[in-house]
Amino acid sequence: MIQYSVHPCALGFVLVAASERGLCAVSLGSDPDELVRSLQDEYPQAKPANGEIKQMADCVIRLIEDPTTPFDLPLDLRGTAFQQLVWQALREIPPGETATYSEIARRIGAPGAARAVGQACAENRLAVVIPCHRAIRSDGGLSGYRWGLDRKRALLDLEASTIRL
Repeated sequence: MIQYSVHPCALGFVLVAASERGLCAVSLGSDPDELVRSLQDEYPQAKPANGEIKQMADCVIRLIEDPTTPFDLPLDLRGTAFQQLVWQALREIPPGETATYSEIARRIGAPGAARAVGQACAENRLAVVIPCHRAIRSDGGLSGYRWGLDRKRALLDLEASTIRL
């Protein structure tokens, strides 16, 4: 069973969903109803949550506002072995820093798999928690972000300003 809640945050709204195993979805958007519809398209049985999810949401919102905040909630990651490697590599990129898709591919021992790394980023269901916004093109430009390039830029700018403080 998956439970969810939606809350305002610095980037619009954040939807936080969890199974009995842990956090399984964190989505960013401008329309809370659209966030819920998107979650229910993937998880039709998802239900509005109780107070426990609110505490998880508070942790996620703190992470958005200050990416240096320790984050140790249990995660329910569902993906291939390759995706899991990519997602772990993304979590190892410090706040305020970025890595190219090619660099991430080399870090996980798959130097020719930059496109597959990009696809794993696209399949990430845990915005901010798995910081795929820190993955950039080889030329330093921003590309694809499930929750929009404006949010990707905002997250990177927020991280840069937080680290400089």
